[in-house]
Amino acid sequence: MIRARGIPAFREALAAAKNVDKTVVIHVEVDRYVSVPSYDSWWDVPVAATSEAAGVRDARTSYDKAKQKQRRYL
Repeated sequence: MIRARGIPAFREALAAAKNVDKTVVIHVEVDRYVSVPSYDSWWDVPVAATSEAAGVRDARTSYDKAKQKQRRYL
């Protein structure tokens, strides 16, 4: 695991991670109460589209059904 504080440290961590031949975690601490200015919406992070786990496949099916009912916020 590589810890990074701030954008310059994150860039260095990302460059270092690219030189490792296995999975690398870059840990970046954030303040959950600090928001992005003028960003009054949320991100849609979907369930994995493919998986060998039945629970994940079921969750994706539910996600796809719910996505069809979703209304756009303008």
